[in-house]
Amino acid sequence: MIYFTLAECTYSATALLRRIDNTPNADETARIVESVDNLLDPLRAAWEAHCRSRGLGSGALRITSGFRSARLNAAVGGSPTSAHCCGYAFDLVPVNGRKAAFKAFCRGFLADRPFDQLIAEREDAAGVPAWIHLGYKSPRGGQRRQLLSMREGRYVPMR
Repeated sequence: MIYFTLAECTYSATALLRRIDNTPNADETARIVESVDNLLDPLRAAWEAHCRSRGLGSGALRITSGFRSARLNAAVGGSPTSAHCCGYAFDLVPVNGRKAAFKAFCRGFLADRPFDQLIAEREDAAGVPAWIHLGYKSPRGGQRRQLLSMREGRYVPMR
């Protein structure tokens, strides 16, 4: 783990507010580390180089939702089968605010890499997401390589 810490990957304001223990067990911690080492850190390094070469500002990424215990996942209304509960999914926003550029970058970055899901969450009419959901593996096993957008409460193929 180069760019992200375990604390960032497990932090939740909701968990703190509701006093929910969001500490991953050993298997969940191993999956978080696997996801960061194989997907998030390489993405972060490539995004930083991309931003630097184009004058887009900081290439830092903020995890807005990472690992969620089952209790926390229920508290935030997450799917019972969410990869967040396994340590295989993270919601990200670029610190520089360039969400549309980050979405396009992620799509290209993942073209020849293993991943489960890239979801542009709560896209507006212009296709700008509120955040990017990035899943490394499915809780059911495997990597589906899904490119989706969440628009008006529905998942649709990403444009």
